[in-house]
Amino acid sequence: MTTTTTDPSYVDPALVNPRAIRLVEAFKDALARLRDEEGLTFDDLNAAADVLQRIQTATGAPLALVAMPMYSEIFQGGQDGYTPGEEVNSPTFFAGSPRIGNPGTLPMRDDEPGTPLIVTGRVLDGNGRPLAGAKVEIYHAANNGDYSGMYDDGVPKFNLRGHQFTDDEGRYSFTTITPVAYADANVMAIDEAVEATAALGRSLFRPAHIHYEVHHSDLVTPWRGEIYFKGDPVIPVDFVGAKLAHPALQADTTLHEDPKDIAEAGFEVPYRTMEFDFVLKSRTSPDTAPAKA
Repeated sequence: MTTTTTDPSYVDPALVNPRAIRLVEAFKDALARLRDEEGLTFDDLNAAADVLQRIQTATGAPLALVAMPMYSEIFQGGQDGYTPGEEVNSPTFFAGSPRIGNPGTLPMRDDEPGTPLIVTGRVLDGNGRPLAGAKVEIYHAANNGDYSGMYDDGVPKFNLRGHQFTDDEGRYSFTTITPVAYADANVMAIDEAVEATAALGRSLFRPAHIHYEVHHSDLVTPWRGEIYFKGDPVIPVDFVGAKLAHPALQADTTLHEDPKDIAEAGFEVPYRTMEFDFVLKSRTSPDTAPAKA
């Protein structure tokens, strides 16, 4: 409860946050060093803020989502998928996704565009033991780069979103459509955004990826992150930053075009498969990730 007073110099001591003060002072000190050592100017900051404002206005996206490229690498860059880090909760996530079977299929529209994808794998601890009953949250963008539930576009709220639980051997399996690299058309129409990303040696595209959250009582902390597709040429020039797609977070995919394979899988068109094992640090796991065979 705040205190009402007519004294303009009064600050409620109960509301003072020492950590907030330290962070603001440290941030200003960092800006001062950039000014003195790299020539940062007030116009530079205004230009960056202007680009963010233009993107937010053009897309209607939350400001947190618009600003993510500026800080995601700081907290997520180099994450190896094993050691818990300062994972950034994606603004594209929201709770309440439907439970699907294991194996199961993510909810999607009848005419969902894209190449079918069957994903399989296991959730293991650092000792190689399966984590049975782990909750695996899964979601990704549609072929146009949009995430369901973010915009008033008529797409079902939980399109391409769901969760399942691993079996006794820690296995998970689901069918979806293969994500593709994407960029927001509204952002691409902003000249200043195009110029700013090019100046940084980046593309306006994000590489294809699937978002996951893995929850289990044995884990040190829930794992949140993205799994990418090995060999994707967009990874080195990722709009958000190339360090996000650590090699340990990249999976191989196989394209199946043989008519017999297609029929046996229950599809009418070529499809892809991907296998990825999560090896996550539990309370009894080694401090560092075990070497892959």
